[in-house]
Amino acid sequence: MKISQELRDRVVELDQRYRSSWDVRSIAHVLGIGHTTVAAILREARGPRPERAKRPHDRRTRFLRRDVMWSSDFMKLPDGREMIKTMDEMSLYRLGWDAEKTETADLAVRHAKAIYQRTGRWPLIWKYDHGSPFTSDLFQDFLKQRKILPYPIPPRSPWVNGRNERDNREVRNWMISVETEKLSTEEFDRDIDDGMLMLNFVKPRAVLGFKKSAEVYFKTPGIEDISRDEFLAKVMEYEVQIGMAGTERTLRNAIRMAMQYWEVYEEWTELPWWDKDVNRTRPKNVSF
Repeated sequence: MKISQELRDRVVELDQRYRSSWDVRSIAHVLGIGHTTVAAILREARGPRPERAKRPHDRRTRFLRRDVMWSSDFMKLPDGREMIKTMDEMSLYRLGWDAEKTETADLAVRHAKAIYQRTGRWPLIWKYDHGSPFTSDLFQDFLKQRKILPYPIPPRSPWVNGRNERDNREVRNWMISVETEKLSTEEFDRDIDDGMLMLNFVKPRAVLGFKKSAEVYFKTPGIEDISRDEFLAKVMEYEVQIGMAGTERTLRNAIRMAMQYWEVYEEWTELPWWDKDVNRTRPKNVSF
């Protein structure tokens, strides 16, 4: 069957007008021709499909070295205790976890010191929410003495601490099986240790290319070559450039700029082409 130019033009017209809702079968039904014919006409009219650009990565943010940023959070355990957990933002490696009856600044500081005793490392930046243990003078003095930059997330914005919140949810999932069991504190702690070690050393992570958190953490370069004084100076320089120095929002922006300057972190400042949404008018929020 020979297709007239008029009919071809009609196919293209309908496609351009209703592309978001009509497929080739809809156009074929209206015009009384086969859907394969419509597909052939549109293939010829549109030309070859553009090749997809290689994604730089499949997240909105990415840390390029370990120990750039650690994040801590408290979560309530089934036995009523509060557990503080700290993870490396790049590898999702859980650096430490401790549980006590209440969440206190003293527990947060002891927890942090215990991590250093085991690893011999401090991060450049420590991220946390506005819980009183982290905003306390005790914890803030602890960070200042070690030249660790604080990164308080905005109040009531758990999505900004997305990596840690997702990890908390995963921890809660594997605790479901022990919630109804009458375990002693020692038995419960043993289950927690087993679960954390499983998440660190056994479970492959899709976001890490199906590698294990421990594998990524211990095989990725650290921050030993970065001067804390120079990093802090760069953050202060960016705070002045941004304006409104002294506010938490300015501090967060300046820290992200400094991390990009030192090439230890990258983020998308606008949506990549494969993630654009016709209904979205602004870029997505930074996810940490």
